[in-house]
Amino acid sequence: MPRNKTLSMRANVLWNTGGVVFYQGCLWLMTVLVVRLSTDFENSGMLAFAMSIGNIYTALGTYNMRTYQISDVHDENSPSNYVALRIVTVLGGLALCLAYSLMVSPGVETLAVIAAFLLFKCDEAFANVLYGIDQKASRMDVVGISQVLRGVLCVGMFCAGLVLTDSLALALLMVAASCIAVTLLYDVHRSRLFVTTLRPSIERDRCVRLLKTCLPSVLGLVIGGFVVASARQYFGIAYGAQALGIYASVATPCVIIQVLAQNLYIPMLGPIAEAHKDGDARKARAGALKLLALVAGVALAMAVLLAIFARPLLVTLYGPSIEPYVPVLFPAMIVMTGVACAALLTDLLIVFDSLKMTLAMNGIAFVINLALIVPSTALWYMNGINISLIVAYAIAVAFGMTMTLKKASRPDGDERSTSN
Repeated sequence: MPRNKTLSMRANVLWNTGGVVFYQGCLWLMTVLVVRLSTDFENSGMLAFAMSIGNIYTALGTYNMRTYQISDVHDENSPSNYVALRIVTVLGGLALCLAYSLMVSPGVETLAVIAAFLLFKCDEAFANVLYGIDQKASRMDVVGISQVLRGVLCVGMFCAGLVLTDSLALALLMVAASCIAVTLLYDVHRSRLFVTTLRPSIERDRCVRLLKTCLPSVLGLVIGGFVVASARQYFGIAYGAQALGIYASVATPCVIIQVLAQNLYIPMLGPIAEAHKDGDARKARAGALKLLALVAGVALAMAVLLAIFARPLLVTLYGPSIEPYVPVLFPAMIVMTGVACAALLTDLLIVFDSLKMTLAMNGIAFVINLALIVPSTALWYMNGINISLIVAYAIAVAFGMTMTLKKASRPDGDERSTSN
């Protein structure tokens, strides 16, 4: 396909959704394989712990910049600026998460797993800025192909690593190395076709300005990551890695709700951003409402589908020993529906130049969960995680919807311009 050839919105949605769902499905498959290729749930618990910290790293490493990047419809910052900024945030986020891991890790072996997983997430975060360039060029076929390549290599290297070395940390290092190869040999090469240069370049003042501008949304995303992460980390510390591994094994399939819902709407953010910047408040609001309905509809449909097949699915994946924990799945699906809605509202608030409200929304969820997680797990054990998170996200999403519709009604915000 020629470098200047663009794809239709439908094609972009299909490529992005298909690729990302495949990739996330492969990451989920790793959580199944770690159980199947291990003698107990210990490795599963360590992987779940590492993934919870990886979720926090994603917010820091990407600096929640992709939505800001694609909503920069007037190219106030160049691709080289975004690439340079991403290198800064990738390295800064890694330093912070390693320091945090030293404080919360229950053991040296878990710490090694976390470090290996964070290296994998570093590559993922850097590739994300290249995906933003592909998206602005309306070439999300590049994103889809990249995600498929990564998914295949993740599963293959993970299995090979566990079988050959019997070490979860080494298996994750093999996964990281294979994904870095995809970034260097495919993503950089393809994204370079759509811009003049990808050479990192940014003035210090511009870098600081962008970091300050996006800081509220990043803090919101970090706190949002802490909502689920802190609940799981508390449960793992209080009840043990094996108990956390069982919960994670049951609940992880629910992430397909978030992944499918979120990646259906990502290609549609660009037109909403253009309408907002052009002062067409009616079109921007209609687009926001359409996306809210889309995410809610997809999430509910997936929840019903998973609920119907929950028992045979989990027993087939993990064996009969998982059957007593099947009732954990349905409330976990409700949790992921809330996570998906919060993710959409976060992106819409960024598009509508209301970055501070993303911090407020996620802060609400975090504080409520913090207050409820200890008594909830004491009363309902594993389902206490779900009950605490359901209440937290219900209140936070209600607040986020109110703020989003309020901001969408304005022809254009002034937060970006005043911040810059």
